[in-house]
Amino acid sequence: MKKVALITGAAQGIGFETARLLGEKGYAVILADVQDASSKVEELEGKGIEAKAISFDLADSATFHQVVEFVDKHYGRLDALVNNAAMLVDMGKHPSDLSEVLFRKVMEVNYIGPFLFTQKLVPLLKKSEAGRIVNLSTQVAQLAQLSDMNSPLRDDICAAYQSSKIGVNAMTVLFAKELEEFGIKVNSCCPGWVDSAMNTDELPDYGDEARPKTPAEGADTSVWLATLPQDGPTAGFFTDREKINW
Repeated sequence: MKKVALITGAAQGIGFETARLLGEKGYAVILADVQDASSKVEELEGKGIEAKAISFDLADSATFHQVVEFVDKHYGRLDALVNNAAMLVDMGKHPSDLSEVLFRKVMEVNYIGPFLFTQKLVPLLKKSEAGRIVNLSTQVAQLAQLSDMNSPLRDDICAAYQSSKIGVNAMTVLFAKELEEFGIKVNSCCPGWVDSAMNTDELPDYGDEARPKTPAEGADTSVWLATLPQDGPTAGFFTDREKINW
């Protein structure tokens, strides 16, 4: 029986490549997105990958039940949840620059939504023999880095996004502790600087030698964590398959 993976934000970029790479490993993949991902499902099916799409909105928890019902109806369990979807719309904004509306919107989509969405899917993950949860985070939200006044990333300021991803990292550890007894592994990862729709012209200058990763390269650590063996890590933060500080 095929393992089943659900990837949020899978209609494009890192999310789609995560779905594709998991599909190539034999997983049935569910592309969950606020956008219509049906054309992406056709693309995957053309490669021999079992794929389905469902629409939902991380900012509207009332849409979560339809995803749970969809997964339960078609598969009866979930083996991997990749919380990939997020928004970055506050590049260069310091805490005092944020409007309440923008701050709440980013927190809702990037942190509160994934937290509540994961909560709803836990019963289906418990039905897996080896459930895995992967939460996409970022190195610019590392407290170790943020508290270093000499960090090379000091000028990477996006206060709402960074705050939301700190929440995601806390959520990772909390769910990891709760679900350890069920054999479910929960980890965060940073995909790195990736050439995707989230990339913005306002990013700092990283130098002439810097090259953004392709979406497939950015998806690699997510796929690795989603397919961890029984002796793999949990409650960790990783980039390029290497553990990093919180």
